[in-house]
Amino acid sequence: MEPDKTIEYLSREGWRQWHLELLQSNINRVYNRVPFYRKLMDMRDIAPEDIKDLSDLKKLPFTTREHLEENYPYDLFAVPLRDIVRLHTFPGPRTPIVKGFTRGDVTAIRRLTARFLSISGVNSEDIIQICLDPGMSVWITEIKEGAEELGASVIPPDPQNVTNRIRVMKDFRTSVLITTPSYAFYLADFMQKEGISPPKSLRLIIFVGEGIAQEERIRLEQALNVATRSGYGVTEAVGPGMGYECEEKKGYHLAADYFIPEIVDPKTGEDVPPGEVGELVITTLTVKANPLIRFRTGDIARFIPEPCPCGRTTPRISQILAQADGRVSIRGVKISLSYVETLLKQAYGHIPEYLLCIKKKNYLERLYLWVAINEKLFEPSILGLHQVAERFERLFIETFGLECKLKLVERYHLKQVAQGKKIVYLD
Repeated sequence: MEPDKTIEYLSREGWRQWHLELLQSNINRVYNRVPFYRKLMDMRDIAPEDIKDLSDLKKLPFTTREHLEENYPYDLFAVPLRDIVRLHTFPGPRTPIVKGFTRGDVTAIRRLTARFLSISGVNSEDIIQICLDPGMSVWITEIKEGAEELGASVIPPDPQNVTNRIRVMKDFRTSVLITTPSYAFYLADFMQKEGISPPKSLRLIIFVGEGIAQEERIRLEQALNVATRSGYGVTEAVGPGMGYECEEKKGYHLAADYFIPEIVDPKTGEDVPPGEVGELVITTLTVKANPLIRFRTGDIARFIPEPCPCGRTTPRISQILAQADGRVSIRGVKISLSYVETLLKQAYGHIPEYLLCIKKKNYLERLYLWVAINEKLFEPSILGLHQVAERFERLFIETFGLECKLKLVERYHLKQVAQGKKIVYLD
């Protein structure tokens, strides 16, 4: 099914009317059906009828990931549980974060993802291979369903090693690879070292989960003889079709028919001037199960105010430049220090002094947690110390789908390397 893309060319007035009508309907729904939002609006003395213009959106409070945790499991849903046909959970420091879908939500996300893939150059003749880490399982599902909506064939990710993945790529004549930039570089490097020529069938790589510098993109395109595109999304909100590159590859076009974007100063919450850097905030417009009002994504970016040569009138943002909320992105998986501390407390019974270390090996980032040795850590035996470390490592991979090796180090060495930071990149 070819997705409808005409919506992306609305006039400024067309967008204003579209957004205002859906925003007013959405605010009315959440006020009457979600006690959390009713309480926040009542505290500010705001009623749904006060939203008369798009500028009135600024009157509404922000929603944070902490709010999503506090309302676990279903308190942010705007529909009865009987109308929910799918549930996803994500790790949170204290409780999981839950995202629900009505049947209509599932259809909308599938069509949005199909549009992202179609604009990226995918068609019904393609064979798509997805290579993403287990921590991106929600995106894997949504990308798979979006590709199937287009009529393409899909090879989902599996636990096979890189050699078998390349063999599958060649034997099944993969034409489109969807992965992170770091894994694409890992594949290219592996093929070069092993003397394996890139599959002739491969024509396009779509990057998700991470950004990529222009010079690195060109180098990868030349190494594998492919075209590339990038997509952007927020798992808790709209998913992988939330932003995508057109043929011009000059920033992410945002799916403005699904949400209203803002960019604010992460400290003050006030709008930043057009083109300046700030935190991306989104208000969903079409989500029925658990709509979000002014959700702080934690992603630092900027609007690109100039019109895109492709003719689309949807707002564009730059690649994500940093995180505003203490999270770090590892191979597309977002990890917060508060999550790490929760797992440490589960393993040790308290939060020891630690340092999260990120080291790149063969283009892939790997995680190590250094824990400072102190009297509270001592177990009756060396074996006991190793068992506690293994418990943390097991909890981490179960939570994030990524490995994190724990290493006990002398306190002075940890402090010397950390220099007041909680996260460092090692050479």
